[in-house]
Amino acid sequence: MENKVKKCKYCGTEMDENAKICPNCKKSQKMSVGKIVLIVIGVLIIICILASIGGDNDTTNTTSNNNVNENNVVQQTETTNKQEKKNVYSLGETFTFDDLEITLGTDYSFVTLENQFSEHNGADVVKVPITVKNLKEETHSLNMFYISEFGSQGTELDDVSSYFSEDCVEFAGELRSGASYTKYLYFLYDGNGEYEVTFENFSTEIKVDFNITK
Repeated sequence: MENKVKKCKYCGTEMDENAKICPNCKKSQKMSVGKIVLIVIGVLIIICILASIGGDNDTTNTTSNNNVNENNVVQQTETTNKQEKKNVYSLGETFTFDDLEITLGTDYSFVTLENQFSEHNGADVVKVPITVKNLKEETHSLNMFYISEFGSQGTELDDVSSYFSEDCVEFAGELRSGASYTKYLYFLYDGNGEYEVTFENFSTEIKVDFNITK
């Protein structure tokens, strides 16, 4: 069987495939320890570079995801702040005040105050429906000391609710948890224009602005 040959890595002399030393230059055909070490070091460097690139991508993705999450939080916070800052409403809009859900209806009307003992006897009175729902887990009612009405001239109007005790909200009484009723606010009419009903306690102020035209 013919022996296979190989060439010396250094001088190119042909020799037996299994020869360990070149018969011409006498140099060993085995790979030196130094070269093996260099190869190993090179492989390790390549692995480190690839790992570093992957780590940078992960960091970039993580940073990007964190930025997206932070932006979402900022947007949600801004939206929440806007909702919390809104304190001016119109007729027909529902708002929360003092653990009550309140809506002033759009279908206002006019009545005449008829009481000979009142200094406002014969005056025109605006009648606005108001729906109140209790959001607390215990009985609760709308405190009328928290409500003020302002007329078209910007001045606070006299309270005339007591002359309409049958269905005014001031005498509506307590509500059980989750219960609601629709009663009426009564205040003096002082001409066409913009009116305002203010709900204010120690922590919250809400205004309902609307135009009255007779």
